[in-house]
Amino acid sequence: MPRPITRRGLLASVIHAAGVAMLAAGSGCTAKGSLQALREEVQALQGARVAVPPLPGFRDLRGVIHTHSYLSSDSDGRPEEFLTGAQQAKLDYLVITDHFDPRIFIEGLKGQYGDLTVIHGAEFPLGCTRKRGLARRCASILGFGFGPSIVPTFSPDAYSKPELIAQIKRHGGLVFLGHARGVSDPQYFGMVHGMEVFNIADTMREQYLSFPEFMVDLFVTQQEYHEELLLSVIERPNWLLARWDRLTRAGHRVVGIGGNDAHQNLSVLGVLVDPYGLVYRILNTHVLVDVQGSESPAPPSTQVLLAALRQGRCYLAFSLLCDASGFQFYAADPRSGRPVAMMGAVWEHVPCPQLVVRLPRVGAIEIIKNGVPEFRTVGRELEYTPSGPGVYRVEAFLKLQRRWRSWIISNPIYLLPGC
Repeated sequence: MPRPITRRGLLASVIHAAGVAMLAAGSGCTAKGSLQALREEVQALQGARVAVPPLPGFRDLRGVIHTHSYLSSDSDGRPEEFLTGAQQAKLDYLVITDHFDPRIFIEGLKGQYGDLTVIHGAEFPLGCTRKRGLARRCASILGFGFGPSIVPTFSPDAYSKPELIAQIKRHGGLVFLGHARGVSDPQYFGMVHGMEVFNIADTMREQYLSFPEFMVDLFVTQQEYHEELLLSVIERPNWLLARWDRLTRAGHRVVGIGGNDAHQNLSVLGVLVDPYGLVYRILNTHVLVDVQGSESPAPPSTQVLLAALRQGRCYLAFSLLCDASGFQFYAADPRSGRPVAMMGAVWEHVPCPQLVVRLPRVGAIEIIKNGVPEFRTVGRELEYTPSGPGVYRVEAFLKLQRRWRSWIISNPIYLLPGC
């Protein structure tokens, strides 16, 4: 049976047609010198990175959430391909969210593969903001980490969307909203653990339609400058961050994650645009897992990892710019300097803590309170006295080609009026 036409399939056709037309018109010249200069600038950024001493009792795990395989109707990716991609990207964990198919319970990978923890789940449709057209935005439910009590006979069509979310939670799973800009009913934000505050596939779709010259540059130079061309995907997700800030400011504890939405299925004139190994390096969701009392170098259990995600002890990083491993944002006792609250935590005691930020290289550090930038500086470390109760989070930026690029987006710390 032929596969249904999807937005990604339609986009691939548009890219292919535009690339052929532009090449036929003689537009294949590329500024290799500019791309080489960009590469050297990125290498300088990465070369200035230093190791940040880890926080006692915690381990920083780099991972990818939202990837697809041959079990989805719009991907042919085989297990050996995404496992190799995870190794290339130096991942500690990988969350697979294939479009729901009962086979995920039988054929879907999960468990330990060397040092990689694989968690299986599924993506369920949640409706669209428009009925048709490339501008249509369609949201989804990402459910993963559910236990074996959900059996292969599980049928999501038997439930309303709120009931489906409740079922996934009831079986021990986490629930996030994918493609969150497409959520048409705001009630869903109050039902889930969190939301994607960046989705690579959505950003690629928007940018490729706006900048068709990218297609030709990719075809002509991708063997040498594939990474540099994909740096264009890295942009601050203004709309999604504003939506997230409104939710947390209103009292909802919503965990922000990155959505790679990797399919390895988009080609330009036979050249693969989105190989797993590269898409897994563009964006990572880092999780700080609690390893207190454990001296074992073995990977933490899946349940420990899921618990940290549930609590919001995580941050997003655009690793293609620079590895952000070691980033820290926590609240500290102003007298002893001891950490008292991590990302995702609530603090309501006296005295109000200091906010501490540490980066693995110099960058711009911005403190955001209730969705509004409150303080900005350039450096590697910051100790900041909050102006009062509120929802505080951090963004970090790196300067590339004379402008500041989004690099790190933390989850918030909630300082309540009691502090």
